[in-house]
Amino acid sequence: MGTRTTIVGGSGAPPHAEGGQPEAPAPRGRSQGEPAIELAGHRVSRVAFGAARLTAGDGWGTPADPEAAKDLLLAAVDAGFSYVDTADALGPGVSERLIGEAIGNRADVLVATKVGMLRPSADAWGVLGRPDYLRQQIQLSLQRLRRDRIDLLYLHRIDPTVPLADQFGALQDARDRGDVGAIGVSEPAAAQLDAVLELEPGLAAVQSLFNVAARQNGEIAARLERLGIPFVAYWPLIGRGLRAEHKRPLFAELKRIGQTVGLSAHQLSLAWIFSAHPNALAVAGSRSLIHLVQNQQAAGTRLDSCVSSEVEAAVQAVLGDTPFDPRFPEENS
Repeated sequence: MGTRTTIVGGSGAPPHAEGGQPEAPAPRGRSQGEPAIELAGHRVSRVAFGAARLTAGDGWGTPADPEAAKDLLLAAVDAGFSYVDTADALGPGVSERLIGEAIGNRADVLVATKVGMLRPSADAWGVLGRPDYLRQQIQLSLQRLRRDRIDLLYLHRIDPTVPLADQFGALQDARDRGDVGAIGVSEPAAAQLDAVLELEPGLAAVQSLFNVAARQNGEIAARLERLGIPFVAYWPLIGRGLRAEHKRPLFAELKRIGQTVGLSAHQLSLAWIFSAHPNALAVAGSRSLIHLVQNQQAAGTRLDSCVSSEVEAAVQAVLGDTPFDPRFPEENS
C-alpha cells in the first residue's frame, strides 16, 4: 500500500492534543455527550466505518484501486473509527477481503459482518437462512477477514421460510466454537424481535434503517434502549433514494439549521440520531477521508430538543406524511 497520512491517533473517539487548551464549549443548541459506547464487549465510537464504500459502487464489485481503498480504511481507523461494519454480500466478499488485507486481526478495531443474504447481481438481493449456507458463509467470512473470530456477527435478514431457531442455531454454534464473539440481527420486525430475544437473550445489537427522514424503526430503537441493547442505524445520512425535487430543498434546510449550531448537514443528521436514542450508533461510509473525519466528529453530539424538533419539522415540510423508505424492493418484500 502507498504512504498514508495519520489524522489523529487512537481508537474510540479522537483524543485531545496533549498540553493543548481545553475544548471550547459547544455552540448553543447542542452539547457533547459520550462519543463512545459499549458494543459486543468493546468500547467503540458511535460512528462506525461503513465498508460498502470499499467496493466499486453501492456494495458491488472490486474497486478500481484496491490499495487506495485499503489506505482509506487505515486512515479512518487512525481518525478514530474503532468499529468497521460490513457484510458478506458486499462485493460479494470484496469488502471483507479488503478489510482483512488492511487490518487483519487487529484487536483495537471491532469488525462486524453479516450473513444470510444473496447478491446474484448489482441490483438484486435475496434472503437465504438455511443453516448449512450460514455455516459456510461464516467460515468464508473468517477467511476473508483474516481474523481469529468475528467480533460481532449479524443475521443479515430473517428468512421467513426457515425456522428462526435453525437460523440462530447456526450463529450460536459458531459462537460456541469460538468463531464468533457476539450475535446481532439486522432489520427484524417488532414481532420478530420478541422471538429473537427469546432465542438469543444475550443479543448484542440490532441494526436497522434509521434516519430523520426514515423513522419507521424508532419504536424498535426505543424498546432496545429500555432493554439496554445497542441500536445500530444504517443509512443514517439522508439523501439515498430521495427524488431530486426533495433532496435539494431538504439539504438546504438541514444546512441552514446546522449552521446555527456549528454542524454540517450530515453532522446534524447524525446528531439527531444520537439525541433521539442514547443507545444508538450509526454506520456512515464515504470514499472521502475528509467526510469520514467530519462524521466522526459528530460522535455523541446531542441536540437540544428545540433543534431536534426544528430538524423534524424541516423534513415534514419537504417530504410530507408519506413514509420514506430508500431500501431495495427485495428488502421491503
